[in-house]
Amino acid sequence: MDTENNELHQQFEQFVTDAIDNIPAQYQDKMKNVAIVVEDTPSDEQRRKLGLRRCDALFGLYEGVPLPKRGGVTLSIQPDVITIFRYPMLHMFRGEQALREQIYETLWHEVAHYFGLNHSQIHAAKNKP
Repeated sequence: MDTENNELHQQFEQFVTDAIDNIPAQYQDKMKNVAIVVEDTPSDEQRRKLGLRRCDALFGLYEGVPLPKRGGVTLSIQPDVITIFRYPMLHMFRGEQALREQIYETLWHEVAHYFGLNHSQIHAAKNKP
């Protein structure tokens, strides 16, 4: 691994923390009992559940029950989990700025799933003026 990539590897978790801090307050304030974790790669079980092939990259994953499907119950026994995967992003995004942007985009995408947004709604929300 070259020097720049090694530094990015070491800074990755700080970039995730920065991304968390930049999620709009109206969403941050409503996130309850959600763990945000960093893993190097998706587990075999996660890949199997999603039907991913070996060549498929996964940057992040939301696992839990989206808020709209809870029937008014806001806390579950176990926390919902948003996982950000380090190695797929480090392999595909060179340079600090590109990596920071992808981490934020991935985190926002998974947070949006927590709030029950589907992919077209996420895209529409992102492109609102």
